[in-house]
Amino acid sequence: MGLLLEPQIVDVKRRRAALERLHEIGAVLPSFSELAQPLSRPGDVGARLARTDPDAASSDNLWRLHWFNDANRRACAKIPGHLVLPPELTGVKAPVVVLLGSRFPMIGAHKVLAAYACLVPRLVTGRFDPANDRAVWPSTGNYCRGGVAISRILGCRSIAVLPAGIGKSTKNARNSLAIEITLFSTSFPSSPIT
Repeated sequence: MGLLLEPQIVDVKRRRAALERLHEIGAVLPSFSELAQPLSRPGDVGARLARTDPDAASSDNLWRLHWFNDANRRACAKIPGHLVLPPELTGVKAPVVVLLGSRFPMIGAHKVLAAYACLVPRLVTGRFDPANDRAVWPSTGNYCRGGVAISRILGCRSIAVLPAGIGKSTKNARNSLAIEITLFSTSFPSSPIT
């Protein structure tokens, strides 16, 4: 197997367990096409999102995992939020466009989308059983926070793996997400630091 996951179901029993978990929590997974074109979502989603706090651990927030969230993060914008940095500021002859990841739900960073893209294909193909497997999210910050947020919404157990020297970010992640965090030295030894 290469870096890409094949779309075939590899374990029917594990897939069934994942789908049962999603059904229990009332989660409807948006497709990647729906996230790329958020206005194509089913009609009732917009009304549910209007009532859902963008920072809540709600499966409705899965429908906000796209670049088109408006400034208040409750509705869709016609174009993604961005800043244009002029050549006079950057020293680059072309304008530089910076997308605003802070408009994403739950953690205020675009890494929730990356985490969704990693975990959901494994759930729907039977490669991950939420009752028996644990998602491991290694990162220096936002990716593990996004992974833990997505795992929590999808009813999956998870662990954040952070470098030991990360300091304040580690403390903030531990406090804000109430998650298990394993710290490693920067050389990533074979066993956790105790």
